[in-house]
Amino acid sequence: MPSTMHLELIETWKNRLGISHWNIACQEIDEMQVTDIWFDNSSGHEFVGIEIHAEDNSAILYHTRPILEDDIIHELLHVRYSEWSEQKVEVWTNVLSGFPIDTSASSLELFCQQVRGFSH
Repeated sequence: MPSTMHLELIETWKNRLGISHWNIACQEIDEMQVTDIWFDNSSGHEFVGIEIHAEDNSAILYHTRPILEDDIIHELLHVRYSEWSEQKVEVWTNVLSGFPIDTSASSLELFCQQVRGFSH
Protein backbone atom coordinates (compact mmCIF):
# COMPACT_ATOMS: atom_id res chain seq x y z
CA MET A 1 0.00 0.00 0.00
CA PRO A 2 1.46 3.38 -0.92
CA SER A 3 2.28 5.77 1.87
CA THR A 4 0.51 9.09 2.38
CA MET A 5 3.65 10.78 1.04
CA HIS A 6 3.45 8.77 -2.19
CA LEU A 7 -0.22 9.57 -2.63
CA GLU A 8 0.51 13.26 -2.07
CA LEU A 9 3.35 13.16 -4.62
CA ILE A 10 1.10 11.45 -7.15
CA GLU A 11 -1.56 14.15 -6.66
CA THR A 12 1.06 16.91 -6.88
CA TRP A 13 2.50 15.59 -10.14
CA LYS A 14 -0.93 14.84 -11.62
CA ASN A 15 -1.75 18.52 -11.10
CA ARG A 16 1.57 19.75 -12.47
CA LEU A 17 1.21 17.59 -15.58
CA GLY A 18 -2.42 18.53 -16.20
CA ILE A 19 -3.85 15.07 -15.54
CA SER A 20 -5.61 15.76 -12.24
CA HIS A 21 -8.77 14.11 -13.62
CA TRP A 22 -6.97 10.75 -13.88
CA ASN A 23 -7.35 8.06 -11.23
CA ILE A 24 -3.91 6.57 -10.51
CA ALA A 25 -3.73 3.49 -8.29
CA CYS A 26 -0.57 1.86 -6.92
CA GLN A 27 -0.08 -1.88 -6.72
CA GLU A 28 2.94 -3.55 -5.16
CA ILE A 29 3.86 -6.79 -6.90
CA ASP A 30 6.39 -9.53 -6.20
CA GLU A 31 9.61 -9.64 -8.23
CA MET A 32 8.73 -13.19 -9.24
CA GLN A 33 5.77 -11.75 -11.18
CA VAL A 34 8.20 -9.82 -13.40
CA THR A 35 9.63 -11.45 -16.50
CA ASP A 36 12.55 -9.71 -18.19
CA ILE A 37 12.91 -10.18 -21.95
CA TRP A 38 16.52 -8.96 -21.77
CA PHE A 39 17.42 -11.87 -19.49
CA ASP A 40 15.96 -14.87 -21.35
CA ASN A 41 12.46 -14.18 -20.02
CA SER A 42 13.65 -14.99 -16.52
CA SER A 43 11.63 -14.00 -13.44
CA GLY A 44 12.67 -12.15 -10.33
CA HIS A 45 13.49 -8.62 -11.46
CA GLU A 46 12.91 -5.17 -10.01
CA PHE A 47 10.15 -3.26 -11.77
CA VAL A 48 8.30 0.04 -11.79
CA GLY A 49 5.79 0.55 -14.60
CA ILE A 50 2.35 1.85 -15.39
CA GLU A 51 -0.64 0.25 -17.08
CA ILE A 52 -2.72 2.97 -18.75
CA HIS A 53 -6.47 2.73 -19.35
CA ALA A 54 -7.11 5.84 -21.43
CA GLU A 55 -10.75 4.95 -22.05
CA ASP A 56 -11.63 5.76 -18.44
CA ASN A 57 -8.68 8.00 -17.48
CA SER A 58 -7.21 5.50 -15.05
CA ALA A 59 -3.88 3.80 -14.58
CA ILE A 60 -2.16 1.36 -12.23
CA LEU A 61 1.42 2.01 -11.15
CA TYR A 62 2.99 -1.39 -10.46
CA HIS A 63 6.17 -1.64 -8.41
CA THR A 64 8.36 -4.27 -6.79
CA ARG A 65 10.23 -1.81 -4.60
CA PRO A 66 9.39 1.41 -2.77
CA ILE A 67 8.65 4.10 -5.36
CA LEU A 68 10.58 7.35 -5.44
CA GLU A 69 9.46 10.77 -6.65
CA ASP A 70 11.34 10.36 -9.93
CA ASP A 71 9.50 7.04 -10.48
CA ILE A 72 6.20 8.89 -10.06
CA ILE A 73 7.26 11.67 -12.43
CA HIS A 74 8.48 9.15 -15.00
CA GLU A 75 5.34 7.03 -14.97
CA LEU A 76 2.98 10.01 -14.99
CA LEU A 77 4.86 11.44 -17.99
CA HIS A 78 3.93 8.20 -19.78
CA VAL A 79 0.29 8.91 -18.92
CA ARG A 80 0.39 12.57 -19.99
CA TYR A 81 2.50 12.06 -23.12
CA SER A 82 1.76 8.49 -24.19
CA GLU A 83 3.15 9.18 -27.66
CA TRP A 84 6.62 10.07 -26.31
CA SER A 85 9.52 7.66 -26.67
CA GLU A 86 11.08 6.13 -23.58
CA GLN A 87 14.18 8.23 -24.26
CA LYS A 88 12.18 11.46 -24.23
CA VAL A 89 10.40 10.45 -21.00
CA GLU A 90 13.82 9.73 -19.45
CA VAL A 91 15.16 13.16 -20.43
CA TRP A 92 12.15 14.98 -19.01
CA THR A 93 12.09 12.84 -15.87
CA ASN A 94 15.64 14.01 -15.22
CA VAL A 95 14.80 17.65 -15.95
CA LEU A 96 11.69 17.69 -13.76
CA SER A 97 13.44 15.76 -10.98
CA GLY A 98 16.25 18.31 -10.92
CA PHE A 99 18.92 15.76 -11.81
CA PRO A 100 22.15 17.07 -13.35
CA ILE A 101 22.16 17.13 -17.13
CA ASP A 102 25.03 15.40 -18.94
CA THR A 103 26.75 18.23 -20.81
CA SER A 104 28.92 16.13 -23.11
CA ALA A 105 28.46 17.22 -26.73
CA SER A 106 26.31 14.25 -27.82
CA SER A 107 24.15 14.31 -24.68
CA LEU A 108 23.71 18.08 -24.86
CA GLU A 109 22.60 17.82 -28.49
CA LEU A 110 20.12 15.09 -27.57
CA PHE A 111 18.83 17.21 -24.69
CA CYS A 112 18.36 20.23 -26.98
CA GLN A 113 16.48 18.08 -29.50
CA GLN A 114 14.21 16.82 -26.73
CA VAL A 115 13.59 20.33 -25.37
CA ARG A 116 12.64 21.57 -28.84
CA GLY A 117 10.17 18.71 -29.10
CA PHE A 118 8.65 19.14 -25.60
CA SER A 119 5.49 20.88 -26.76
CA HIS A 120 4.74 18.16 -29.33
